[in-house]
Parts: sequence; C-alpha cells; structure tokens
Amino acid sequence: MLTRPEKTFTELGTKAIEQGLADPVLSSFYDCFMSAQSGEQHLRLKPFLPFLSLCSDKMPSHVPPPIFYVGSECSQRQLFGDDWASPSATAAALTTPDHDLEQASTAGYRTALLGKPYYGYARTSVTIDNNVIDIAFERLIVAVRPSIQSNYRFCAYFGVIQDFQRRL
Repeated sequence: MLTRPEKTFTELGTKAIEQGLADPVLSSFYDCFMSAQSGEQHLRLKPFLPFLSLCSDKMPSHVPPPIFYVGSECSQRQLFGDDWASPSATAAALTTPDHDLEQASTAGYRTALLGKPYYGYARTSVTIDNNVIDIAFERLIVAVRPSIQSNYRFCAYFGVIQDFQRRL
C-alpha cells in the first residue's frame, strides 16, 4: 500500500508558473505582477483583488503575518467562510483558524518577505468548527511595496484550491 505524509508543503518555484503548470488566473496575476516596474506592483493588484488576501509584513513568533484584507473569491474565504473573512471591528488580527496550518504555511511568507516570490503546493488537513477537511491547494505569495519610497511592504496571497473533502 502506498503511504504519503499527512502534511505536504512544497515550494515548486516560479519556474513552474512560467512553464504553464499553474492555475491560469494565478499565472495571469504572476505575469502582471512581474511585468510591473519596481514600486508600481500595487497598481497591478486591482483586477486580482477578489482572489487575493493581503497581510502585513510583520511576522510575529513563527506564524504568518496578520491578514487585513480577504477578497470575495479568495481561497481562504472559500475555505473558512464569510464570517471568518469579515470579522467585527473589535476583533484581533485576522489569522486562519487552524494553528497547525498557520505553522506549516509560515515559510512561504518568509520567503516572499525576503524578496523572492513564493509558489508552492500544499496538501494537509485543517480543522474548522470540529470538522476535519482534507485540502490540496497551490499558492503564490509576493511582497509588495506600495511605492519605491515606502518603508513598508505587505504580502499578497493568491491561493487556488485543487481538492477539498470533508472527512466523515
């Protein structure tokens, strides 16, 4: 019997996108982003905002940065729901509701914040409201500087769910 690890987070590298192996909309976002001049990438985000989540460039204690925007078609909204994606104004920083997923996804954000777009594949289980869901997805994470003069950046996350199954 073939066995496989329960969690897989693999960096594929952006060459996989350039060779046509990524989701077509994710590929379009990558091409558009990479063709922008330095400091103008944020202008290229607008048509893709429904598919993106945006987060800070601050990474506290080995977890991904806090999320401040979740697009209407973003894979995180599809997975965790509208209530999660639209917290009340008094809520703390938005993070995914599965601690193990947070830990496993950290390296991709760190890579992007070091200046290299991260493209990878993940297969894992997440627990949402006591339900276990097996999910596979591809993700692209890029760091964006709002302008050339800006001292801060933010991360743009583009995820595409490839498989989603609830365990019974």
